[in-house]
Amino acid sequence: MSFGWNFARRPFRDERPVLISIAVMGLLALFFFAANLQLFLGFSRHVEGTRRSIAVLEERGRVAARASEESRRAVEGYRLSQLADEASALQAIVQERRFSWLALLARLEKTLPTDVRLSRLQPRFDADSVAVDMTMLGRTSESVVRSVAALSKDPAFRDIVLQSEASPEAGMPEGYTFSIRARYVTEEHP
Repeated sequence: MSFGWNFARRPFRDERPVLISIAVMGLLALFFFAANLQLFLGFSRHVEGTRRSIAVLEERGRVAARASEESRRAVEGYRLSQLADEASALQAIVQERRFSWLALLARLEKTLPTDVRLSRLQPRFDADSVAVDMTMLGRTSESVVRSVAALSKDPAFRDIVLQSEASPEAGMPEGYTFSIRARYVTEEHP
């Protein structure tokens, strides 16, 4: 059956319902395409907003992680310095407990000249040694020189410094008063 362009011939074919159906289907397809396009654009905008929100939240997370890491380091540094202070204080207490007064006094008795008396003795405990402040009385000015020389010869005393000296004219009736600071090193700590 061939299709001809003569519409006056019989049998008459009415193709209008097919054309109307095609037009309606085309309009429906166009409507659905527009609705789908609108949904896609709305979804894209929503996803883009969500992406921005996610990026903002991730950046806030990174900033919070950096801040918490810095805080953790600061707290650890504080703890370490506090622990170091406590350790040095405990070490000083241990040194005070281990310090032998008898050994120090015996060493001073053996080292100092016979005409020198010890009037004051005050130890200060450091990390590796004991600093000793001594106030002594001597009969003559030579007592000062002999005391410093005797302490210098003894290996238990180091860094000897004459702090002060007062003569009998300065109101000291006992004789020459002088103060010496030295570092006392026990046999345990070379």
